[in-house]
Amino acid sequence: MTTACDEEHIELKPLSSCRREVEVAMVEMLVSLQKHGWSAAELALALADASEDLVMLIATKKLRPH
Repeated sequence: MTTACDEEHIELKPLSSCRREVEVAMVEMLVSLQKHGWSAAELALALADASEDLVMLIATKKLRPH
């Protein structure tokens, strides 16, 4: 993802179709969660932590398919 930002706006430019779909869903989720009172910083950190956990699960092959 490439980003451009000024004081009030962050523009995300996805690099692939999969990434684009993930980023659109992520932004929609973050906007929804902000309406519940979470700050952008709290959400970004939680998302990063959860993403790291998922990567580690995949790397150790402990992820079970549904």
